[in-house]
Amino acid sequence: MKIKKIVVKNLFGIFNHEIPFNTDEHITIIHSPNGYGKTMLLTMLSALFNSEYYKIWSIPFDEFRIEFDNMDKLSITNSSLDSNVKRKSRYPYIKIEFSQFQNPDVKLFEVKFNLDDFEERIPRSLLERLIPEIRRVGATRWLHRPSNETLSFSEVLSRYEKILPPKYFLGSTLEEPKWISKLKEVFDIKFIETQRLLSFSSTPGKLLRYSDIDDFIKPIPSIFNYSEELKEAIREKLAEYGSLSQKLDRTFPTRLVKRNQKNGTSRIQLEVALEKLEHKRSQLISAGFLEKEGDIDFAELKKIDESNLNVLSVYVDDVEQKLSVFDELTRKIDLLVKIVNSRFLHKNLSISKDEGFVFTSSGGKRIPPASLSSGEQHELVLFYTLLFKLGPEALVLIDEPEISLHVVWQQLFLNDLQEITRLVGFDVLIATHSPQIINDRWDLTVELQGPEACETN
Repeated sequence: MKIKKIVVKNLFGIFNHEIPFNTDEHITIIHSPNGYGKTMLLTMLSALFNSEYYKIWSIPFDEFRIEFDNMDKLSITNSSLDSNVKRKSRYPYIKIEFSQFQNPDVKLFEVKFNLDDFEERIPRSLLERLIPEIRRVGATRWLHRPSNETLSFSEVLSRYEKILPPKYFLGSTLEEPKWISKLKEVFDIKFIETQRLLSFSSTPGKLLRYSDIDDFIKPIPSIFNYSEELKEAIREKLAEYGSLSQKLDRTFPTRLVKRNQKNGTSRIQLEVALEKLEHKRSQLISAGFLEKEGDIDFAELKKIDESNLNVLSVYVDDVEQKLSVFDELTRKIDLLVKIVNSRFLHKNLSISKDEGFVFTSSGGKRIPPASLSSGEQHELVLFYTLLFKLGPEALVLIDEPEISLHVVWQQLFLNDLQEITRLVGFDVLIATHSPQIINDRWDLTVELQGPEACETN
């Protein structure tokens, strides 16, 4: 079950958009001038499947509909455009309906928000302490100093929800029904937003100390966070390798006896297999995954006599199993390093099991990760996310991949993305302003129309 199309009606009170997904090539690109709602479409799609309903409620629209390839439909309607609801009730809502092609019964889930409870739970002083660029100018209004915008309470929440403590998030008055929970289990949706150079950790910080804050989300440069994640992924694979090695070593005699009862592998086949293993092992040693072991001499193993070919055959099978533990991880690391090193000028990325990302200049001098330019960090963070944080059935939403990237890097983006999708297997929905990102693949694009075209249609 996959998404076939998304439709929004009366977005911001004026736009009607329909985006069919390119299911054949797994990449769909939406483009338009600023203000047509590209980011809002990605936000609503992500928020729905991640139970962040308050984000959907804060966006004015009439209907947001998702159509699946099995003819099922999921539609969301919003009360935010209904002035009567705003005046008469402190319980605005969104209504979610799921209609299945083979089931006449429509499933309904109405999410109501208690604004009184929510606003009472968030101390007004907390917002200005955590968000220094806003200043309160009214009972429920804040001035955003960099842009001189006046923001409502819901707009502040929507824009800065990641740095507010989780306990203050807007909650609904109802629990999710089982049908919607099961539907969400089918979809793994990852939203790569424009702000991607910072990751957020729930680890209590050391800089802020307020009596009304028990915990908060501390921003960490993504490049440091992902370097630590990669080190941990390597450690896990090394532990898996060690565990498998112990298991195979314990059962080696038994399997050797069983192999002796069967027809053995030919010497030529074993020599070819040993050459491949020698190359693979050398790569893992060079990458720092494995230590050099002086007691293994592949050249000597090739000289083994005919009477011991079965022993060598079992040994080769064991080494193949052990080293295969690293296959998926090393393919992803190799592709990441290849892409990054084809972009960075006078810098080189390598991966260490002890340090994670290691950067060196063309002269061999170590470069601190924080010294990378914003464009270099955007490139590394974006491709790391695509390679290491997504599964084969995921739908990844990428907002403005062109941010901070040189024009040439933008032109190369789709080719790199296609290589990654072939390796990992996910689908992609991209929102962009950049013709360089699209390059010559206009066949993958959907152009959002302005209100004039919407009225004509």
